[in-house]
Amino acid sequence: MISSITHFMKSRQLLPVIAILFASIVLVFMPQTVKISISGVFTRFIYSPFNQLDDFLLGITRAKGENVTLKEKLVGVSMKASQFTEDHYENNRLRRMLGFDLQLPHSLVPAEVIGLRPGLMSKSVVINIGSKNGIQRNMPVVTADGIVGKTIEVSPTTAIVQLLIDHNCKVSAIDQNTRAMGIIRWRGGKYLEMGDVPIESHIAVGDSVISSGLGGIFPPSLMVGTVIFSHDEAGTLFKDVFIKPSVDFSTLEEVFVVIYGE
Repeated sequence: MISSITHFMKSRQLLPVIAILFASIVLVFMPQTVKISISGVFTRFIYSPFNQLDDFLLGITRAKGENVTLKEKLVGVSMKASQFTEDHYENNRLRRMLGFDLQLPHSLVPAEVIGLRPGLMSKSVVINIGSKNGIQRNMPVVTADGIVGKTIEVSPTTAIVQLLIDHNCKVSAIDQNTRAMGIIRWRGGKYLEMGDVPIESHIAVGDSVISSGLGGIFPPSLMVGTVIFSHDEAGTLFKDVFIKPSVDFSTLEEVFVVIYGE
């Protein structure tokens, strides 16, 4: 019984082969007109759909390739547009820097910020000029907006600039309106503190604060920032005064080092 079933299944597997052989024999002996008709039917209903499918898939492949090419061109155009925009902003910055003049007997040496100096407590940047350019320690670094900081380490071709928002950087400053003096230091956060301001002074919000020239490092009249908070604490000798820096330290790119004696 089992062998009969197995024989039957094998026979069923041979049926397609037998059918194709039978159809081939029949086609051989058919008239030419019938062969042409059958060929037309085969072409129309079997070959043609597959040919159309092939053309469709080929079209998709071409479209995909064109899409990749267009995206590549779009990226290129986008990069060029970004570069044009960046060039525009850089030109504006450089124009402002070219128009910046301390009006002092000191020279300004332009430099670019090329890196950040890592450190938990220090905030410093690296610039691309050094002792070969006449740079020494404790030279002021500025932009057209105001004080950036001072040089603290110098190599022949680079220098490290300690920023004004570093705990160890201090500047003697004066309120342009009231002429009240104090010491600028950073206590954390995004603002500066103006300490040692006498409580009887009349510093007000909105006043501009500049360097006083005392201390021997920073020349006078360099912009420090704007008063955003001024408060008299009862029982104390000094005011609580906070300054918003005039320099945006997060976007430093080009700076000046101030060289004395020239």
